[in-house]
Amino acid sequence: MMDTRSRPQISPGTEGLEARIEVRPRPSFGLGSLRNRKWLLGLGTIACLLVAALYVSLRPATYTASSQLLIYIRQVLTGPDQAILPGRADLPMVQNQIELLRSGNVLAAVVETLRLAEDPEFNDSHAASPGQAKAPQGQASPEAAANGSAYRAALSALARKLSVRQVGTSHIVAVSLKASDPAKAARIVNAIVRTYLQERARASDAATSRAPTLREIYQSLGPSGQVLSEAEPPVGTDGPSAILILAIAALLGLGASATIAILLDMFDDRIRSRRQMEHVLGLECLGVIPRFADIGTWPEDAAARRLLASQHEVLRRAAAVMDDVSPGGFHAIGVTSVLPGEGATSLAIALAKTAAAAGKRVLLIDAVPDDPSLSRWVANLAQDPPPPGEHPPTRALEGLATLQPGLDVLPLAERLGAGDRPMPRGLLDDVLRAAEGSHELVILDMPSLVAGPQVRAAAPALDGVLLVVKWGETTSELARQAFQSAGQAQGKFVGSVLNMADEQVMQRYGYELPAHLKATTTA
Repeated sequence: MMDTRSRPQISPGTEGLEARIEVRPRPSFGLGSLRNRKWLLGLGTIACLLVAALYVSLRPATYTASSQLLIYIRQVLTGPDQAILPGRADLPMVQNQIELLRSGNVLAAVVETLRLAEDPEFNDSHAASPGQAKAPQGQASPEAAANGSAYRAALSALARKLSVRQVGTSHIVAVSLKASDPAKAARIVNAIVRTYLQERARASDAATSRAPTLREIYQSLGPSGQVLSEAEPPVGTDGPSAILILAIAALLGLGASATIAILLDMFDDRIRSRRQMEHVLGLECLGVIPRFADIGTWPEDAAARRLLASQHEVLRRAAAVMDDVSPGGFHAIGVTSVLPGEGATSLAIALAKTAAAAGKRVLLIDAVPDDPSLSRWVANLAQDPPPPGEHPPTRALEGLATLQPGLDVLPLAERLGAGDRPMPRGLLDDVLRAAEGSHELVILDMPSLVAGPQVRAAAPALDGVLLVVKWGETTSELARQAFQSAGQAQGKFVGSVLNMADEQVMQRYGYELPAHLKATTTA
């Protein structure tokens, strides 16, 4: 075991840390969801408009004609001069007249008068099917009886299309009918009203036929009806206009797609903001690094060079954190991620080059046995052998390569072996002990947290660990579980970095990067 008493160790307190990382971050939804999913809003609106347009083009045009009747009782005015005047009518009597308007005698007479049995709109065989309501029974002529099925179909269709209702609590009755032609609808309604009045008069005559002496006095008494307005051919079709249907469909499509967009973000647990990162991990987020396009053959080196060229605030804040963990002395920092491929190697290279440019002697160690990308990158570069005598002769630093003045790279991954076995504590201690005499800073490129217990095993020998999380890919729950898997090593984590962020999407969500945190696109 190496002696670490000569340099201060950072052991941040973990009190309250468990409570903080148990807090579920607030989901990023609202106007940001709508701005980020404009395609979904457009698709939902267009789909509903297409369905509405199809409905408008296929729906049959119908017209409703209506007539109004005033129902009253004619009474005898007694006195010196007898007269017959309209009197009051009770509501049960009004209901009786409504049933008379719907009666089979009235409808049958209309069917025969207007020859509706020969009209294709009323001569519908489905109207007389067993599942339909029976047509009102009326007096049929011999001709109608001969063509029984067409007659019954027309009678059933007429009863189905006819509407007779009382207007409020008044004595006014509205008679309306729906048909495919406006003139036909008005003609049928007027025929029904006319036939009803004829039936009413015939009933009155029948009631007084047995008392001829009283016929002249009482033949005009009893219920009667007066036409207030005859049916006229309607101008417009039934139902809402095509423009209104399309407008409602567009609003429904927009509302439905907006709801879906918000629900998608409500159940989307991926990390997209610094605030969300800090809620999940309980660690300070040092910054958000944007995604770099066209970074070349070696993503680690190219992304690191773009990050260096941008002079990103994350590098300055990370350098300050590394100085704080061990002020004025030798310190070792690990860089890990939640999942492989989240950019921990790129950040480690950028941090090492930044520290070397500041005049520090830096050792960058590749400790990722499953994917030693750092070692492959160094192997493809022109390297200078270490100057003689500058490094102590020790097997711990065997394979050391000088990348640039002040920056050495050690491919330690080759000595770790494959698999998820913990990193040998003695090996890392020997390397750090050997490097302490010749370097001021050691940066350890480490495996991801989900790859195994390597980070937990190596953390006690380090002064601090930086965690890299890929923006918009890693879920909050996965990051939380991976962080908790570090166990007691959680106290060594000194900060986190949100990497590969899409700046345009962040702005649409309202997570606009401050100007001093935005990276330039200069290569």
